[in-house]
Order: sequence, then structure tokens, then C-alpha cells
Amino acid sequence: MTFTPIPAPLYQRIFAVLSQRIGQGGYAPGSRFATEDELVAEFGVSKATVRRAVGELVARGQLIRRQGSGTYVRGSGDDPAARGFVGSIGDLIRGTPQLKVLDVHVEEDVRFPASVRQALGTDAETGTVYRTRRLWGDQPFVYSVHYVGPTVAAVLGRAELAEEGLMSLLRRENVEMSEAEQTLSARLADVEVADRLNIGLGAAVLFAERVLRSSSGPLDCLHSWYRGDLYRWQARLAVEPADR
Repeated sequence: MTFTPIPAPLYQRIFAVLSQRIGQGGYAPGSRFATEDELVAEFGVSKATVRRAVGELVARGQLIRRQGSGTYVRGSGDDPAARGFVGSIGDLIRGTPQLKVLDVHVEEDVRFPASVRQALGTDAETGTVYRTRRLWGDQPFVYSVHYVGPTVAAVLGRAELAEEGLMSLLRRENVEMSEAEQTLSARLADVEVADRLNIGLGAAVLFAERVLRSSSGPLDCLHSWYRGDLYRWQARLAVEPADR
């Protein structure tokens, strides 16, 4: 099978390169950013393309424009949220429910992907979907889609889901939850994910799938996409004494 890259616009590709450099410390926090002429010379593109890429960096909070002075890399003390979520994968998963909710949508009779139907062990092609977006600072950080299993959808109402949330309702209704299986992988944002997370088409995201089960079968299949530019893995590791 031949892999065909997503044809992202030129300014988005330049934005992605510059955003990664800033995130990795290629430009010191608080330092003056490269000029338009320098970026035009480096990338071999027009000033209009450079302006659009830099405009995206400003809009995402990585750069700050100072009137009469120029464009600067956001300093480490300007906005702690701009540094993104820092922690282990476990910290990220556990911390997600505590993030501020941007919006919630519950839809019925939504077509389930084949992989979701298989995970839920159902032949039903449609079902209830519970979508949420959560913020890091003032930026959309994670977009989540709960594909609610038939046994759960039969006892939980749409209005209840929208108001209280799935996990809270399951606990309130004393629904047995015995285990969950979680997988993580790197993905490229498709049209829907790019739109919901306010990122470019083809931008890097961390994709998580979790299947929640009871002793009698699957309850829920959760898909979550986290912005790659707002997450940095960090963990403290123990060093084992060397064998002698």
C-alpha cells in the first residue's frame, strides 16, 4: 500500500516547522523572532506566505507582536498555559477529566465506524455519540468522542448525558465497570479533528482509544485526540543499580 501525504497548504507546513522549533527551544523564550526577510530567504517563499505562517504562531500564542518593536517568542513567564501540558501519559489520561470543558454535544443515530462496532461487540450500525472538547489555557487541547454501547444507551437519556457526562452517570446509576483497555498512537489530524482542535490539516496529534467494560461486556468506546503542540511527555525514572 502506497502512503500519500496529506496535501497541507504551504503556509501550514512552514508554520509546523517553526512551531516545532519554538516548542523544542530553537528560539529562546523572550527573544526576538526571525524577520520576514530571513524566513523568506530560508524557505524560498513569498512574504505573504511567511506572514500567514507567523500569524498562525501569534494566534496560537507562541509569538507576541509588540508595536514598534517587532515579533518575539513568548517568554516562559508570559503565560504558563502556553507551555502546554507536561507530564507522563498516565498524568495526561488522569488529568483530562479535570480540564475545563469547552463544549458538549450528544447525538443519536450516528453511524459507528466498523472498528468501534467490533470493539463494542455490536452489529448495530448506528448509536449514541457523546462529544466533548476540553481546554488547556484558552486553546482547545483534547477532542473526545464517546461511542456509547447499546446497553448503556438504553438506560441513559440524551439530556442527562449532555448535562452530567457519561462517567458521572455510570457511577450514579451504579453501573458495574470492571476494566478498561487503553491504546495510544501518533496520528495526523483529519478534517474533523483539525477543525475541532483549531489546528492545521495533517498536524500531529496523540490518539487514545479506551474500551470500558463490565463483566457482561463493553460499555463504551472512547476516542480522544490531543494536540501534539500542547503536550510534552515528562516523567521521573528510577535508576536501578548495575548488576555486579
